[in-house]
Amino acid sequence: MDDSTPITVAIVDDHQILVETLSLVVQSEPGLQMVGSASTCAGCLDLLQGVNPAVLILDVNLPDGDGLSLVPKINQLRPDTAILVLTSFADENTLLRAMDLGVSGFVGKNHHLSEVMGAIRQAANGEIAIPASLLLGLLGRKMVQAMPAPEPAKLLTSRERDILSCLAKGNSSTEIAEKFNISTLTVRTHIRNLNDKLGVHSRLEAVTCALRQGLIEPPV
Repeated sequence: MDDSTPITVAIVDDHQILVETLSLVVQSEPGLQMVGSASTCAGCLDLLQGVNPAVLILDVNLPDGDGLSLVPKINQLRPDTAILVLTSFADENTLLRAMDLGVSGFVGKNHHLSEVMGAIRQAANGEIAIPASLLLGLLGRKMVQAMPAPEPAKLLTSRERDILSCLAKGNSSTEIAEKFNISTLTVRTHIRNLNDKLGVHSRLEAVTCALRQGLIEPPV
């Protein structure tokens, strides 16, 4: 993302005080811009008809349904929007389901606001917005069954597989660039190419897809 372009943010949650607090903090942060909020599943889809946020913070439990059920619709409607799931980190099944759906990361309801702002910036930059320790724990517990890889996946280069392995360990673009002595732009190009080959929307979805297909080993 261009540093001169503000990171636009929208929030979908039915707790008004939380929405107002996050909105005020987002508006006060340099380089961030609040563009809207909604409190229901229907309201989320209506909101996205009019705005195209770089990052959408999405609660799981909404009055008219399951927030995670919106993820495929959001990806179709706004494919460039990174989704951060608002969670207490308590329900592992919910986290694993969110990973399968291809969200960019999680925002803890009990986390410090500075951590939430950091997660927003990570998601906007295409990073996996999950603490490395949590990511490794979830992937380590995930029941991964290797399946025959589709033709596009078989075309992954060795460097793309190496980068997928790094992503599974929670490495950022900068860390991957330093590891392989390449530029962060080259790393992002590799990730964009492997996402296209795997048919996924995010780095997190790419990692879970690669694990299922046996393209990389589970992190330890």
